[in-house]
Amino acid sequence: MSGEVPAKARLQPVDESELHEKTLASLAPYRDEDGRIYTIWATLAHHQDALRRFVVFGNHVLGKNTLPLKSRELMILRIAARARAAYEWDQHVRIARRAGLADDTILAAATGAWDGLDELDRALLTATDSLLDRQGVDDELWDRLTAHLGTEQVIDVLYTVGQYLTIATVINTLGVQVEGDLALDLPEPVSQKDGAA
Repeated sequence: MSGEVPAKARLQPVDESELHEKTLASLAPYRDEDGRIYTIWATLAHHQDALRRFVVFGNHVLGKNTLPLKSRELMILRIAARARAAYEWDQHVRIARRAGLADDTILAAATGAWDGLDELDRALLTATDSLLDRQGVDDELWDRLTAHLGTEQVIDVLYTVGQYLTIATVINTLGVQVEGDLALDLPEPVSQKDGAA
């Protein structure tokens, strides 16, 4: 699984002056340090009704998710690396760093070098790959997940992978471009099919 982002945006972000008040209100938390709406959301604003609905779900996955913050970010970084979604990668490297993750841990999750990660994170990253590749997990992986997670957390694993695969698909298809330089170069992911997890 890997995407290819077009060299230029296929859809330009919608100018803020063209957005409905309801849309502006829903995007209030999604502004950069200069007060601009993040490019991904301004691009999706071409369909404002859908964007407002999508943001509600996204608020759960990013803000109210029952998974540990650092673990959730490692999952998102794995998805971004596998999908080659540079915009998603860049945004979540920054979030992961603010959450206290070191660059070597970020890169380990992305590349598949998971030996130094704890059992929960290895199980979550294995599940992320399985969900991306097969849209499910086998019984052994299910048992690994449920040994560490409650029912709501397992459901949040599914929601997290689904949400960020959707975002990676949007980025790669619409050509959403990185805002400035990458915080950390996007590495090539390695498959875990050979049992490294």
